[in-house]
Amino acid sequence: MAMPLKDRIQGILLSMPTINDEEHNLLTDRQRVHLRWLIDRGFKEGSGVLLIAGGMGEGYFLDDNEWYTLTDLLAEEAQGKVATGVGIFELSARRAASKARYAATAGIDCIQMGPPHYLLPNEQEVFDHYRYVNDAADIGIVAYNTPWAMPNPGFDFSHGLLDRFATLEHMVGIKWSTSDYRQFLRMIHVLGDRLNFFDNNRIFTHGARIGSKGFTDFLGNVAPRLSLKKWELVSQGRFDECDEMESRLEFNPAAKEIGPEGMPAAGMGEGPVARMMLRALGMDTGPAFPAQVSQPPAVVEAYMRFVQASGILQWVDWDQTIFDGLPDTKR
Repeated sequence: MAMPLKDRIQGILLSMPTINDEEHNLLTDRQRVHLRWLIDRGFKEGSGVLLIAGGMGEGYFLDDNEWYTLTDLLAEEAQGKVATGVGIFELSARRAASKARYAATAGIDCIQMGPPHYLLPNEQEVFDHYRYVNDAADIGIVAYNTPWAMPNPGFDFSHGLLDRFATLEHMVGIKWSTSDYRQFLRMIHVLGDRLNFFDNNRIFTHGARIGSKGFTDFLGNVAPRLSLKKWELVSQGRFDECDEMESRLEFNPAAKEIGPEGMPAAGMGEGPVARMMLRALGMDTGPAFPAQVSQPPAVVEAYMRFVQASGILQWVDWDQTIFDGLPDTKR
């Protein structure tokens, strides 16, 4: 018997990079090999969701044909072995619904959808945006709270809006981060039985201890053993062990090695930071899509110091030579 969708959309929400050449053509053969590698390394139904064209995958910067290509590629390779998601970031509800229908027809399990953005929307407009897509496509929806990605003062999902989201038939989860940490924890506690919260704050296991059903991750693209080990500890309620691991491998080294001069520079997309991180861990995915600006040398140097001090490299199984000999089919 197939696992209910809400039970499948949990665990590690792994945002995959988009792999391209210097002219920003998609390298679909490399993308496919990386996806197969992740599945072979243990990403499976119940342990997480493989997300393509999300924030780290620079979904904002893809043209429609590129988005369709990546969506089809993910659906073809997953084939029910692992839950799948694709990012949708649209101002137009009609355009978002069209993409959602395409993803559903392709066989994708859920969409990660940001709220509409241009001028600052009001709460009714945000709800209507999600409701329009909910009513138009038979696919799970993970709403992405992005208060940093709006004109000031930003749009933050309120308790009332989350409560309304829970009434939508296809709303299965919330990718959840907010600057108000009390609100962050309160919403997981109050609504965690109705919506699957993916912890996008990642301050140790605080969210998991009170009911979040998963967490966002990026390191799993090159270190799947590390991500899956964290999920094993969290899903078994071994929170102290998970916190100790994160403190030793990530929190303490970052605090010591990355000072003010090494903090990532603000930009209009996550691509430069994501690609910098992967490159430091041995995976080259090509340059970020225009017109994102690369991170300053001081930031790159600080991140390299962190990597060397952290011990994360002992968890990295990715080998860039896996791409050797591929024809680099371009789209």
